[in-house]
Amino acid sequence: MKKIEAVILPSRVNAVRAELRRRGVCAELTLTEVQHGDTHEHSITPHNGSVDQLEERVKLELIVADRQADKVVGVILRHALTDSPDPDGHVTLLDVSEALQITHPASDISNSSKKSQDIGTPGKR
Repeated sequence: MKKIEAVILPSRVNAVRAELRRRGVCAELTLTEVQHGDTHEHSITPHNGSVDQLEERVKLELIVADRQADKVVGVILRHALTDSPDPDGHVTLLDVSEALQITHPASDISNSSKKSQDIGTPGKR
């Protein structure tokens, strides 16, 4: 499994989500508002307290099967682009050896493939 983290412009989130859905990528998506900026700047906090060099971005995270990773990265790279000459964000791939889903044991009754063996023990994804 791969965890894909992409920091993209908020205006591109809907396009990326729609294309992932259209391509049949069925993964839970986590979105987090983040500040993104260049680490080469001398100071990220000017004397007036504002953070001018940091820009609003959204961090999109999802875990997919290895065979879907290239497709997902391709979708993000194509649909997160803007016309700006400045970098729009970045994508990171991480290996995941195991992912556990937090569910209440009673909620898994209808889906026996995810049913937990012990009460309070999360089922593997």
